[in-house]
Amino acid sequence: MSDIDNTKLEEAMQAYVDEQGKEKLIQLVFALQNTKLFVPAMPAQKKGGFQPYILKNAEGSMYMPAFTSIKKIPINQKYQGMLKLQYKQCVSMLLDHPTLVQGIVLNPFEDNLMLKTQMLELSRKAEQMGEQPKAYRMKTDDFRMIVRHTAEFRRIPEKLFSQKMEFINSLSEEVLCELYESLYAEAGQKEQFPYTPDDFEMMELSIRDDLSIIQVMTPSKFLYQTNCRELYFVWNPLTGQTGYYTIEKGLEKDEKNFYLDVFKEDGSWEKLEEAPADGNVMNRVMELFGGGL
Repeated sequence: MSDIDNTKLEEAMQAYVDEQGKEKLIQLVFALQNTKLFVPAMPAQKKGGFQPYILKNAEGSMYMPAFTSIKKIPINQKYQGMLKLQYKQCVSMLLDHPTLVQGIVLNPFEDNLMLKTQMLELSRKAEQMGEQPKAYRMKTDDFRMIVRHTAEFRRIPEKLFSQKMEFINSLSEEVLCELYESLYAEAGQKEQFPYTPDDFEMMELSIRDDLSIIQVMTPSKFLYQTNCRELYFVWNPLTGQTGYYTIEKGLEKDEKNFYLDVFKEDGSWEKLEEAPADGNVMNRVMELFGGGL
């Protein structure tokens, strides 16, 4: 198998390891675009073909290993197969399908650079934008947009559907603020976090014995496209069934300003319709969940 020239990527990786700042993070994100990686693989048991190996670290977190070149693969490390995949294919494998794998680890026996889910989301957004932003302010806005999108479209529904009522019972303005802030901390940008608990507003209503709902008004500042103006947590106290709906700000090119989205337990989500007028959102959410007033 011919080798891959990932010199620019490896330089960006080292620069990010040496100085984990926002500038180096953005450089790494764009260095990953249009690159190929070596991904160790084994025969798939059920569907035929091959499936990637999975590594588990000391904390029990699982990552998909990938190598930037043949020389980064230890000589004594034997694999049944080796796939040469586009980086964006690796991202798609983890983001587009329900999985417990929490990211990609680049050159695990040497650099051991972990690209967590948040980083994969960031790189996907960068690919959609096309070219690297030139102005520092644009970089800051893009970073805020993507981190917030990750919180609302991935981290929150993951916690809701894995923890169910435990998560709902723990909800508060402080808990939500800490959840958003944790993503900044994971990116080494905690000091740049722009919100406080006072920027979140929560209202909980017990409609009937079998229907309750929490409305969250998210921070109005730094609300970019694909970010959510409102979050809705709905549940049936008798059965434990839960639902998660959001009011998402549309893309700049869209004619509609806001959309109503629904999230599912398998990790997928769907943009349902244009958001109802103010005052009608809660009734529409409860109707979709299966229990309007």
